[in-house]
Order: sequence, then C-alpha cells, then structure tokens
Amino acid sequence: MNDNLCPSCKHENRAESQFCTQCGFKLSCAEPTSTSLVMLYGEGNEIVFPLKQNYTSVGRDVNNSIVLRDEKISKKHAGIILETDAYWIEDLGSKNGVHVNGKKVTHRERLYNGSLIKLGASILKFKVGLRY
Repeated sequence: MNDNLCPSCKHENRAESQFCTQCGFKLSCAEPTSTSLVMLYGEGNEIVFPLKQNYTSVGRDVNNSIVLRDEKISKKHAGIILETDAYWIEDLGSKNGVHVNGKKVTHRERLYNGSLIKLGASILKFKVGLRY
C-alpha cells in the first residue's frame, strides 16, 4: 500500500511517519550496521554484542558466541537464531529461564527491534540492524 514499511515489525506506516507507530523503530535511517544485543543491566552497561552469525549462543561458558559472567546465567543459557530475515531466541534448558518483554520463553520467541531480554540478572536490548 505504501513504501514506509517498518523493517523491524513489517507494520505499514503513513508516508510522512518517521517512526513506526507499532514498535517505535526509526523509519528514516542513514546507513546499515549490524544487528546487536546491547547490555542495559549486568556486567557493563552499553556493551554492544553484534549478531554476525546465523546462530549465536549465550551463556557463562567460554565456548559461547557471547559470554556473560552473570552467576545466574547457565553455561549454555540461550540461542539466538537468524531464520528467513527474522531473529528468534530459545532457552537451552537454563535453570533461571529466558524472558522476552517480561514473558518466559517456553518455545522459540521472535525478537523485534527493542525487545528486552532477561537472562539471569542481566537485561539486554535487541537492536535491529539499522543505525539511528
């Protein structure tokens, strides 16, 4: 219908909209950059973890793609999967669970720009691959 489709949630916005009315994503973006997780609360605020692979493992074990030193995070806590232009998160059998926007993940949960992810005592924000 119009060409102001949100790249994050696929919501159609008015042509003059600068932000998505569904998810708040900034629609007028200058340059691409990598999709990432940003640490909001945990071992270091504003640490950015770029998601450069189709599968990213998160946990305390040094063999994970993203290693967090939070004692409440399991050795292999969560997996983030890029599948057909969408990111998903799954719990890998962690003791304290994975929560997205306050909801416990029981199966795969889709991530959208701005999704808040709680792993142990750490909180990360999922940022879709556009700089704003």
